[in-house]
Amino acid sequence: MARPIESVMDINDSKDLWKIAVRCRHLWTVRSSSNKEHLELILVDSKLDMIQAIVPSHLVSKYVGDLAVGASYIMQNFKVSNNDFSFKSTTHGYKLVFCGSTYVKKMELPEIPIDYFNILGLASIADGKFQPNVLVDVVGGVTEILQTQINSDNNKSKFVFMITDMSKIVVQCTLWGNFALQFYEYYKNHGEDVNIVVLLQNARITAAQGGFPLNVSNAWSGTKLVINDISNVEIKKLKDSLNAELPKLSSSSLQVETTQTSQYSDFDKFIWKAEVISLAEIAMLKQETTCYYDGCAECTKSVAVKDGKLKCYANHISSEPVPRYKLEVLGVDGKFKSRFVFWDSDYFKLIGKSALQMKNELVEAGEDNPLEFPFGLDAMLKKELAIRAVFQPKFNRLSVISFKDDEDSRKKVKDTFKSHEDVSKIPISLSSSQDDMKSLSEPLSVSADFDPNAANSMMTPCKRINPEASEDVESVQLSSTKTMKPVKKEDGR
Repeated sequence: MARPIESVMDINDSKDLWKIAVRCRHLWTVRSSSNKEHLELILVDSKLDMIQAIVPSHLVSKYVGDLAVGASYIMQNFKVSNNDFSFKSTTHGYKLVFCGSTYVKKMELPEIPIDYFNILGLASIADGKFQPNVLVDVVGGVTEILQTQINSDNNKSKFVFMITDMSKIVVQCTLWGNFALQFYEYYKNHGEDVNIVVLLQNARITAAQGGFPLNVSNAWSGTKLVINDISNVEIKKLKDSLNAELPKLSSSSLQVETTQTSQYSDFDKFIWKAEVISLAEIAMLKQETTCYYDGCAECTKSVAVKDGKLKCYANHISSEPVPRYKLEVLGVDGKFKSRFVFWDSDYFKLIGKSALQMKNELVEAGEDNPLEFPFGLDAMLKKELAIRAVFQPKFNRLSVISFKDDEDSRKKVKDTFKSHEDVSKIPISLSSSQDDMKSLSEPLSVSADFDPNAANSMMTPCKRINPEASEDVESVQLSSTKTMKPVKKEDGR
């Protein structure tokens, strides 16, 4: 007896011999920092249930010629795993992983719609009826252009505009990188007085937070942007409905911020969008610590042996640990002080030695105390620095992004301080020694996400950093196994 066709909704990890009839509604390529490519695709069945599937890099050549968006298939035999992506393209609890025995046969299946979109209306988004870690499809007519920033050198282009739909709700939409360039080129090249409707497939929704509004944006992997394509059912429907109400946008009035030839000085960039505050405005801490830790070869998280392999919290596998160093020091401003976390590149600039050099010196001296202060760190004592840092309220400390030690920069920062009369009125809370020890017991990998070495190689979009409520920044990458790595390049299919 032949195995029957089974429902996508019924798929679980109780077996691997699933047989499904599906249509490929979305397909894209993900390229890792090691230049390996794998495929990710979204499959939908006749009941409109969806599941995400992965074709590993070693099997791409076998299956890439058979897979296409819009085509329907009979598929059989997969490895079934938990849907553990940081940002999920479906709400299904599992994902499918192609293996050598996966069977793919192209077949006409008219009962599965060709153009199926998981549209979430702007009214539902405005009402908070969404899951922040689930990517959805959003369609909207552009009502206003807020900001255009084009930088083709480092792929940090940004296009911000407002969109609406038949609910008349207006929501902010931000496009980053290649998606911003795609929108900009369309807007620039389609003449005067046009109205625009966009469809973002696999869009990310970020709730309003502090001074930042509710926002729809692209994810780094898996998003597809469609602009004014009336062959698309959802775009045509909205365009027909709102055509008379959408404003005519003129490309000649577009004001573009280009950062290719920035006129800002080095100091201007250092303090750009940073609030200059006195240490009196930061809770005073009592304890300073320093320790080495074994780091991941691909990111700055700590590693440990799991299932016989050396893995970090993001499940990167390392052949051997990378020595990393975290230094927490007390910064003093008059009678006030606070705790700063310096990373490899920063203290190398200050003392001229790397973490590995200092660790080797301690090992050669027979020192095995992880809380031992290397003598070379004394060179940092009493140094006066202008520091740009991100406050981490969870750990009651500041992670250093960059610093200036020249007299001119220090003077400029001092000149921007609030008067001593104002800051002296701010209540200072002293942390207890128990709080300090609790902070020291937290995993180093959490604060290690802010290592500038990992961030500077390829910049991600500007993070939402609010001085009133700052949290560890999460990655916008689709897969949970790619968190905080350099941005992956993508090729839409």
